[in-house]
Amino acid sequence: MRKQVAAVLLCALLLALTACTSGTSTKDPPAASNSQNQPAANETNDPSTSPSNDPDETPAEDPTTAPANDPATTPSNDPSTTPDPSTDDPSTSPSNDPSNDPSTDPSTDPADDPSTTPEPGFTPPYTFEYPDAVRGIYVTGWSAGGERMKTLLQLVDDTELNAMVIDIKDDDGYITFKPEGELSQFGQAYIRDPGALLKTLHEHNIYPIARIVAFKDTVLAKKRPDLSYVLNGKVWRNGNGDGFINPFLKENWDHNIKAAILAAKAGFQEIQFDYVRFPEGFEKKDKVLDYSMGEYKDKKPAKFIEEEKAYAEAMAAYDAGLAPLQEAFDTAETAYNGAATDDNKAARDAAQKALSDYKKTKPEAPDFSEKARYTQLRVDAVTDFVQYAREQLKPYGVKVSVDIFGYSATLPEAPGIGQNFSRISENVDVISSMIYPSHWNDGYFGIKHPDTEPYRLVQEYAKREKEKLSALASPPISRPWIQDFTASWLKSGSYIRYGKEQVDAQIRALKDAGIHEYLIWNASNKYSANVNYTP
Repeated sequence: MRKQVAAVLLCALLLALTACTSGTSTKDPPAASNSQNQPAANETNDPSTSPSNDPDETPAEDPTTAPANDPATTPSNDPSTTPDPSTDDPSTSPSNDPSNDPSTDPSTDPADDPSTTPEPGFTPPYTFEYPDAVRGIYVTGWSAGGERMKTLLQLVDDTELNAMVIDIKDDDGYITFKPEGELSQFGQAYIRDPGALLKTLHEHNIYPIARIVAFKDTVLAKKRPDLSYVLNGKVWRNGNGDGFINPFLKENWDHNIKAAILAAKAGFQEIQFDYVRFPEGFEKKDKVLDYSMGEYKDKKPAKFIEEEKAYAEAMAAYDAGLAPLQEAFDTAETAYNGAATDDNKAARDAAQKALSDYKKTKPEAPDFSEKARYTQLRVDAVTDFVQYAREQLKPYGVKVSVDIFGYSATLPEAPGIGQNFSRISENVDVISSMIYPSHWNDGYFGIKHPDTEPYRLVQEYAKREKEKLSALASPPISRPWIQDFTASWLKSGSYIRYGKEQVDAQIRALKDAGIHEYLIWNASNKYSANVNYTP
């Protein structure tokens, strides 16, 4: 009997143990079995480990070699750019598009990000001596991180060139290396090791300038439509497929400054902001696009304040001159009414003519319309950004330069895109006008086809720039961008093929005008041989 009871108890115990074990295995599968089916994030998203995203392993997509990006037809800081959406539009490459990563908001203040916060008494990793005069070339992130860099280093070593302008935030909005911190989501491993790059530049005594493309930013525009312009519910893009972010918004200022701080920390000696403007032709779209005015919504433009003061002073002076003339006429009129003699009539007529002539000099009231206000607020936003950027970058000891359309120096201002040459120049260390002969309309400066006369075009431009800069209390260094590409997109007969002779002509024209610094643009970084860089 005891054996039977024991057997029954033993069976019950075994059944209970089996049930417990079975319940555990069905509710909580081991974590290890799950992790085997989840590849690490850096194995799928990091271009440094993904062959499809590696510029060194995908030469067909390298903008220095892809036919769709040939600089002969598409210089990338050129408004005529027509990128191939299959390779240049981040919206077609979800795995590379930071806008698909909702984890980080770029709108926070730079001081909140430890990767961009300057250490007390910040000391750059390298010290570069400023050249006798900067003579530089443009270098893409692809080139700086690839095999072409060897050729470019050799070019600088063998010539009087001494500087490179290297993309750090490029025309799409990507950071051209993989930074830590908040901006990591925007990084692409075009430059695998920025520290090693700066070390190489230091060893070759090449003055390093970081190019930051400011308000042309397809990546951020797609990720944050509220920071861009919207049309019919979608992010607006220009005819070339480029997206832009809104200069009215301080969040966008800070986003660009964070990128600039990364460059400064890496050792770049100068930050060059490009696309510091609203999109071309914005004045024709500003009423159909949806966008925020930010802090500028209810502001009075700086020009309005200046014009109000000047108008008030002019009117006070006018009124002061008007009073005695009016009094003289009133006296002469009274005398004539009392005695209508010829002498009194002559005196009255003379007083009346003097009063009438003077009234024609009454100051004209400025245009304070809403249209004029919005126009001038664009100029304020662009100028304020430049001023703010320079202030934020002071702790890093870098120079600040801005690329600007050459025609902006020939006009009072270009308010459609928000560029005022003089106001921007007052807030930078270096001003770099893009004076490519191909960028001027036929007939400009009286030149039938500007692209065909590079020396004369540069010569005429330099006259206008000198007038503008000489009027400033502390003018910046003038360092124009010149052309080393063929503008074959222009109509036949209005362009010529560019090479040594044409580059020489532009440099010589600058020297003859007293301008000794310059930068040479070729979007694929293929530069003409045997150029005389110091005529």
